Amino acid sequence: MVKVKLNLPVDSTFLSEVIYEGILFSILKSISSFNLREIIIEQDFLSKAYEGLDEAKIDSIRIVMSGNDNINTKIFEKLNLSGVRSRKTYYDLIKLLKIHSSSLMSKEEIDLEVKTTKKDVLIDIKNKKEGISAPQLFKIDRYTGITSLDTEYTSQQLTFYFSKDVALIALLGIYSSFVTSIRQQQQTYCYFLFFSPDEIVRLLSEGKRELIEKYFLIKNKAAKELREIIGKSSFNELIITEIVLNIELQNMMVKENLDKVSLLLFKIAPEGQTYKIYEQIPITVFRETAFYKIAEKHFRDPVKLSERLSEVLSPDGIVLKTLSALNRQNKAEEADNVLKAIQNLYRFVILGDLQGWFGFLRELWNAHEKKKDNKGRSKYFGLIRDFAYLT
Repeated sequence: MVKVKLNLPVDSTFLSEVIYEGILFSILKSISSFNLREIIIEQDFLSKAYEGLDEAKIDSIRIVMSGNDNINTKIFEKLNLSGVRSRKTYYDLIKLLKIHSSSLMSKEEIDLEVKTTKKDVLIDIKNKKEGISAPQLFKIDRYTGITSLDTEYTSQQLTFYFSKDVALIALLGIYSSFVTSIRQQQQTYCYFLFFSPDEIVRLLSEGKRELIEKYFLIKNKAAKELREIIGKSSFNELIITEIVLNIELQNMMVKENLDKVSLLLFKIAPEGQTYKIYEQIPITVFRETAFYKIAEKHFRDPVKLSERLSEVLSPDGIVLKTLSALNRQNKAEEADNVLKAIQNLYRFVILGDLQGWFGFLRELWNAHEKKKDNKGRSKYFGLIRDFAYLT
């Protein structure tokens, strides 16, 4: 058995999130006992985790490494797999690790404590020669977890090294959390979905594998919905509103007897020889939302209202099709009105502001006015008419 000491702080940095994502994912694949301090898990836990990775999911992780990264060769050297090296893409690296999964045996103890020397940051190693230089994707936080006015590191750049075991865990975290990549205005953005720090602490503290399974069911479903939404529009208010209203997610929460699942969505993009975090978007999926309490007072059937709103925000609906071209030169003439409609809907659903509902209808009407045909009809008019029956 392997002992994993959980001495890495659980926080909202990308490094912490991706390592704990890999830890939780590993727990699902092997027999283990765990708490907030340590995990006791089968020695071949990494082998089992990589062996079962989905090929299609691996192929979707189209993230290119920085020019200075060498994990694609060094990790195989540490695994004594001479002559094996991947291309400098994460999907090719993870694919090769899956192929050689039988060689991924862990040492008996892994310590996630962060240690610093005069020039280096080390995890699970005593000196940098023992480890692998962490690729730029894992250094995206710029060591904010250890920078302090009480230390000498505030104005220094430190090189980050970790053991092959921690590297393998972190790469599982990349696989498990990856949502999608999109291209916008000559820039590629990558999205990763994690559990919030509070949820990670709770899952480890409870020590119940079954609870982790339930949480992953919700997170994976949310990731699937986000993939479809972000493929059409990456507008934050739209993303959050759609997830909160998603009927399938609500039903899953009821079925799994969960009150809430708090998630954290990272939006990341390459920038020169490194990466930059553009946004961290907190998303909470509730079994019973505050939206229903407001809707019960002002609408005939809150459930029907929620279902209809979820349909309106579906990837194939007129709203997302209009917003998908918002930043293009050939955007629809009513696109700005549709955008304002979603901003108002967000106020209503997330903030409980009834004025947001009226603003939503008003902007849909303005969109209708711009698109109506000779008979005074449009797809937006159909939406407004349907909502009239629910008030």
